[in-house]
This record gives sequence, C-alpha cells and structure tokens, in this order.
Amino acid sequence: MMIRRVLTLAAVVLAALLAIGCGVSNETPKATEGASITGATLNEESAGEKMPFTVEVKEAGEPIGVDLRGVVSRGTLRAQLRDAEGQVVWEGVLTGTTPVNVVVRPPRAGKYALGVVWDGAVTASYSLTWRPGTVEVPRVTAVALLGGLGMIVVAVAFVVYAAVRRLGWGYLGWGALGWVVAVALKFVWAILFNQVVYQGLYGVLPKALADPLFCIYVGSLTGIFEVCVIWLVLRYTRLGKVPWPRALAFGIGFGAVEALLLGATSLLNMLIAMIYPSMLPTEALEALAQGNNVLWSLAPIVERLAVVYVHILANVLMFYAIQKRRARWLWVSSLYMTALDSVAAFGQFWGITTLARIWTLEAAMVLFGIVGWLGMRWVARNYPSPVLAAELATEAQGTTEPEHPEQAE
Repeated sequence: MMIRRVLTLAAVVLAALLAIGCGVSNETPKATEGASITGATLNEESAGEKMPFTVEVKEAGEPIGVDLRGVVSRGTLRAQLRDAEGQVVWEGVLTGTTPVNVVVRPPRAGKYALGVVWDGAVTASYSLTWRPGTVEVPRVTAVALLGGLGMIVVAVAFVVYAAVRRLGWGYLGWGALGWVVAVALKFVWAILFNQVVYQGLYGVLPKALADPLFCIYVGSLTGIFEVCVIWLVLRYTRLGKVPWPRALAFGIGFGAVEALLLGATSLLNMLIAMIYPSMLPTEALEALAQGNNVLWSLAPIVERLAVVYVHILANVLMFYAIQKRRARWLWVSSLYMTALDSVAAFGQFWGITTLARIWTLEAAMVLFGIVGWLGMRWVARNYPSPVLAAELATEAQGTTEPEHPEQAE
C-alpha cells in the first residue's frame, strides 16, 4: 500500500514537472544569425591581423551589430570592418576589459571583412561576434545565483543529516574521495578514447543509430568507473566490510561532493557574469542569463536532490553485494548508473535549449531519484546486521574465495 502511494505521488510530481516545462513555456530555440569566435587568444610580438568573417550587406546603411570583449593585458587590440577594397569603414578599440558593442551602418551594399588587428606586441584573450541589427548582451541578475546556492544547500543538508545521525565522518570522506578518483579516471579515459569511439561509430553507422549507441557508451563509463572500480577497492580491502551506517555515509559523501562542486562552479560562473561580464563571450552570457528565470534556476536543484539519492543507492548496493556475497547487486548498481548517465548524455545531444526540454529531462532524473530513495530504503531493511555479517564471514572462511565476482552467485 505504501509503495502504491509513493508511486502515485511520483506520477503526480512527474506530471507537474512536465507541466512546468510544457505549459509555462512556449519558447522555441532562436535561430542565431551572424557569426562569432569565442575564447581566442593572442600572444604576438609583432603587428598582425585576423579577419575571419565576411559580412554581406544588402542595402546601404543596413545595421550590423558588432561586439568585441575580452581582456587585453599588453598592447592594443582593435576590431575593424573593411570594404571590398580593403578600406576601413569602422574601427573599435578593446582597452583593458572594456568591451566594444556598437551598431555599424556600412555606406554601401556589398561584402565586408570583419576581424581584429594589432599594431605591435599584444597579449589578449577575446571574443568577437557580429549579427544583423544589434548584438544584445543580456545582464545576469541575482536570481541566477539560486541554482548554485541551491545545489550547495542540497549537499550541506545531506552532510548535516549524516552528522546528526552519526553515520561516520570517515566514511563521508571516503565517499567523497571515491567520487574524485572515479571521475578523474573517467575523464582521463574520455580524453584518450571518446573521440576515437565517436569517429568509429559515426563512421560506420547512420546518425539515428550512432547517437543512442554513443549515449550508452558515455553512460557505461559511469557504470564502470563510478561503480565497478569503486567496488574493486571496497571488495578487496576492509573498507567494504562495514555496517549499514558506514555504507550510507559513503553513499552520501559520494553524492554530496558532486552536488557541492557543481553548485560552487555554477555560483562562481554566475558571479563572474554579474561582476565582470566583459570577460565572458556573448554566447556564454546568453546561456547564463537563462538563470534569470527562476524555473531555469530551480532545475539543477531538483536534479541534484534526485541524483544524490541515485548515488546513495548505487553505493549501498555495492556494500550490500559484499556483505551478502551476491555479485548481482554490483551489476544492478552498474546498470543503474549507466542508465542515468545515458539519459544525461542524450540530453546533451538533444540540446537543453528550452524550459520544456530541461524539465522533461529533470522529470527523468526525478524518476531515477525516486527509484534511488525506494531502493535505499529496501537495502536498509535487508542489510545484514553486524552479527549476521560476522556469521557470514565465518561461514565463508572454510570455502574457497572465488576469483571473479560472477562466481559469488
């Protein structure tokens, strides 16, 4: 009866989340005209130029928006618009961190070249954007801080719970360290092999097949590095042979540290966008300014709350597998995490460009979180007590230890 009520509540919550995206927002991704270059760097000792853009003007006086921003630490950097004969029809100077944002009206129809020039030694990082009409640079408001702050609050709340319940600071720390090591190994693998796998899949398969297969591949990296690698450490050390409170603390530490770091990163990005907007490209400011809408800012908070429960279940299942000597729970944990990150990878391919899409994705994350919460409660009820765990260990002493986890079945 209780499970039925929980599932009914979950259905209501998911419907509400989808309604937030689909009912409140009718927005569609806006087409981007013009062109831009972001994150470019210069460290030159002599004069030079880079003119990457061709701007076609159909009528004399047609407005062209130009935005040049970045940081010049040495020398002078200028943006120039030149006509077909190479004559400069407009020039703007980027000084220090003061951006250039203007509307240029070329005197004749035709094709113009747009880029940057420098007269001598220069050290700078810059972003250059042009669009028909104007380049509108949005302002990031304090509302956008909500997402980062909320993720940090989620992390702190779980840690406070662990402290109040005296689950064990040591295993909170081990869980956090486990996440750091697993994610570092996953990133190293991704840097070395993801591009190879991507090119291999898209080189032999149609996009309709390559897309889902690559998403599953990305998800499987989480199942391997954040579950199987951690299980190996727990299984073949004394770290995995602990009572329920320590296992729960490990899972909380694993999930909370991710929420904390993501929240801090988001908060830092938003603060930079608010205080030093000239240091960020226009596209980055446009993306960050979506957080001015409270519905955008709430999405990562909901996601982190759900994903912490996902991490807890995935981790306590590993401890449960060790205590019960049943390796199938390791594979359940690995497949669970693989499925989660496959969905997240799909979101990146799909493009989270509207509220409808982001809340559709968050609805899926909440579903995973509900499974995590229910699964955690089930493991807690069935986790061997310290006395039973000792009895299982004693019984196992007279048996041959299997070399492979599958043999533990």
